[in-house]
This record gives sequence, structure tokens and C-alpha cells, in this order.
Amino acid sequence: MTLWVVLGVAGAVVAGSFGWVAWRDRDRIPSAEDGPAAQAALVEQQRHERGRHVSQWTVNDWGRHE
Repeated sequence: MTLWVVLGVAGAVVAGSFGWVAWRDRDRIPSAEDGPAAQAALVEQQRHERGRHVSQWTVNDWGRHE
């Protein structure tokens, strides 16, 4: 009897966890700010990547001329 209660409680916890995650990750209605914010984040990411590539090239270039 105790085993069935424990298994039932464990099953309820697992099912509840899956349900909560599914509810939390449901599709949301995008706001008017989502588009411009995503574009600004992409521009910032690309700027950062360009800076990293330049700094890596500079380090490699210094290593060749020493």
C-alpha cells in the first residue's frame, strides 16, 4: 500500500512538473518592442564578433612578425 502511495505521489510530481514547464513555455503574443529589440541585439552581437575577429587577427599577426 505504501509503495503505491509513493509511486502515485512521484507520478503526480512528475506530471505536475511537465505541465508547469509546458504552461511556462507556451507561445506568447509578441509585443511591439520585440522586433526592434531583437534587431538591436543582433547588431550588437555582430559588432562584438567583428571586434573579436580583429583582436584575434592582431594577436596572430604579432606572432608572425616577432
